[in-house]
Amino acid sequence: MEALIIIDIQNGLTKKKKLYNEDLFINRINSLIEEYRNSGLKIVFVQHNNNQLQEGSYDWEIDERINKKKDDQVIQKKHGNAFQDTDLKTILTSMGVQSLTVCGLVSHGCIMATCLGAIEEGFDTSLLSGGHTNWNKDADIKIALTEKKLTAKGVKIKF
Repeated sequence: MEALIIIDIQNGLTKKKKLYNEDLFINRINSLIEEYRNSGLKIVFVQHNNNQLQEGSYDWEIDERINKKKDDQVIQKKHGNAFQDTDLKTILTSMGVQSLTVCGLVSHGCIMATCLGAIEEGFDTSLLSGGHTNWNKDADIKIALTEKKLTAKGVKIKF
């Protein structure tokens, strides 16, 4: 079984600054969400919790442009790696998930940490091309370096 892991696409991260290739990013993720739903594959949303993204606040909420449904699985995290101090591995294992596709925010932060965490936990891990971004001035370079570092660790790039 395969799962789509959608990391930190929260208002406090998407509405404060313009994301690099924002329209492509949103459309790419929504397309894959639709593909996973139509195929009966699993989808898990991850929300970060910190001083900026306080649980229950507007900034903490998933960006409404993302096709999230009320009954979608959601986990909360406090670290960059969505596997650290969460029950993500238990949830995925109980669903029979063996492979993951990761997408969301930000490329060189939580995306990289979660992909590396997934590899460490034994999951076959892919990163969605065009499905991760950031708002840095050198965003394209950060994206390319993230993909290069992750492929060197065994993460596949999904086009």
